[in-house]
Amino acid sequence: MRLTFPVQVLLTLLSFVSSLLVAVVAGVLSHEAGAPPAGAVLYGGGAFISWMTLCVCVLTALGLLGHHHPRE
Repeated sequence: MRLTFPVQVLLTLLSFVSSLLVAVVAGVLSHEAGAPPAGAVLYGGGAFISWMTLCVCVLTALGLLGHHHPRE
């Protein structure tokens, strides 16, 4: 199933927003566990990169992201 370009952009934005949520939660939890603020930011950044990569890989594997062939 090929989705239109705007739908692919919306899926990417949804992945980005969910990655931000995961990053904030991971950063706050690591800070509450005793990590210094800089360490909590790095932990949240790692969680963001990991979750965003996972989302894009899954969406690509399902065929929801990829090449868009405009109608001729």
